[in-house]
Amino acid sequence: MLLSTLLVVTQLLAAGSSPTPKANPGPAAALVTPAVAGRVTNEVGVPLPGVFVAVQGTPQATSTNAAGDFLLALTGTKSVLLFKCQGYRDQTLAVAAGNSLTVKMQSLTKAVAPPAGPVPVAPAPEAEAANANTVLKFSEVLPSFPGGESAYYAFVRQTAHFPEEALKQGLSGTVYVSFVVDQQGRIVDAEVAKGCGHGFDEEALRVIRLMPWWTPGLVAGKPVRVARTMSVPFLFRSRD
Repeated sequence: MLLSTLLVVTQLLAAGSSPTPKANPGPAAALVTPAVAGRVTNEVGVPLPGVFVAVQGTPQATSTNAAGDFLLALTGTKSVLLFKCQGYRDQTLAVAAGNSLTVKMQSLTKAVAPPAGPVPVAPAPEAEAANANTVLKFSEVLPSFPGGESAYYAFVRQTAHFPEEALKQGLSGTVYVSFVVDQQGRIVDAEVAKGCGHGFDEEALRVIRLMPWWTPGLVAGKPVRVARTMSVPFLFRSRD
């Protein structure tokens, strides 16, 4: 009979990594975003892909890859993660940044029999990062616009042209554009993730494609391709 306690967590220090020294942190320390990595499996250790993983009380979320692994940025050094997967009971877990987790989900029905063949082994994060075609949702150090977020919105205000159609109708809107920051910091694969029409979408794409190169994201100190989504706001102001 399975125990009612559904979550077994093994916290392992990431191989080869150590906390950033607290004494005399350099300027780059402020750029490091707290993150937690881990793997989600079923009761017998088979990796579960597509598990929804979120930081409770925040919009931060991701899902496990084909090998059951995830990497999620945190809003603080201590957070509570929520794990959801169809056919399995929801799990919550208090975590600290920098830890590597193994989370076992328990089926809502009967226990799952172990597989006949060997359990697939996920590649290490460094191996994934080495693949030039891999696009990560999060990284240990997130890509950043030169000068930070305030500089990004200043660039948008200076570069964007208010669409004539929207200007005539006195409309405002915000477009969300997704893109990839590659290992050199170039912006590629930009597309509208959520538009609002009236000429705003096309102008937002033009602005994003004109951006200067970003500072690329890092995993284990190496630059990686990371997906980002940024808002491009258009606020109508009457000329009267």
